[in-house]
Amino acid sequence: MSERRNTNHCGGASLPAWRQQSGKATIRGLIGLLLIVGLIYAGYKFIPVRAAAYQFADAVRDEVVFAGGRRGARRATDDTIRQNLLEQARMLNLPVGAGDIQITRPGAKYISIDVTYTVPVELIGGYVFNWTFSPHSEGPLIF
Repeated sequence: MSERRNTNHCGGASLPAWRQQSGKATIRGLIGLLLIVGLIYAGYKFIPVRAAAYQFADAVRDEVVFAGGRRGARRATDDTIRQNLLEQARMLNLPVGAGDIQITRPGAKYISIDVTYTVPVELIGGYVFNWTFSPHSEGPLIF
């Protein structure tokens, strides 16, 4: 068998395999690393906002269910529902105001809650992404 020897241009000394690479893998690795760092940064900025928005949407659904399903209890007023939602938004650090919450009761047997709010997400370079959420829930009033 013939023995192949790795040589460089300076005297024929043997070089490790990693030294013989052209550098293209390093550029690809750097781009991959930047992509991973970018995804981690985006997750760090956007995931907490999205999680809070999901929790608030659950609170909106809960208010509809509680407003419609309390047998024997007094019906919650629109102001009580609005205050409950504002308290939940405050706990989640969401910029929801009283004017952002629309509660309608078409007829006497139905309730609908619509909330629209925008969360500013600050990114690199002073860019601000305004993320708008519009949770909606509706249901029958059973009592």
